[in-house]
Amino acid sequence: MATSIIVGYRPFPGRTDLVIAILLEVYEAMQRAGLITARRPWIMRSEGGNVVAAFEMTNEYSYAASEKVREVAALRARLMGVAERMPLSALHEASQPYAEFETTTEYPAPAIAR
Repeated sequence: MATSIIVGYRPFPGRTDLVIAILLEVYEAMQRAGLITARRPWIMRSEGGNVVAAFEMTNEYSYAASEKVREVAALRARLMGVAERMPLSALHEASQPYAEFETTTEYPAPAIAR
């Protein structure tokens, strides 16, 4: 069985699309570094406009290991310039038995798979 990470972000006004674009770059960089699998991430929007991303990790993943990858650290810093991390419990959807999100599917296939 694989392990996944789920992270919530509250985009700054007008920055939702940029948050999603940066998350896709993070996905590609972490995949190149061998930290997450080739499974495409789930990038979703909450009713309140927040963004939730779910990535499947490899056995080599750890937050500390990912911070050592210069490209990943730079992308995360860029991401923090357009959004703030938020606990999943702060999402309205998290209080429901079935959390329902809008799934973002309008992004291209990862560069690695091309």
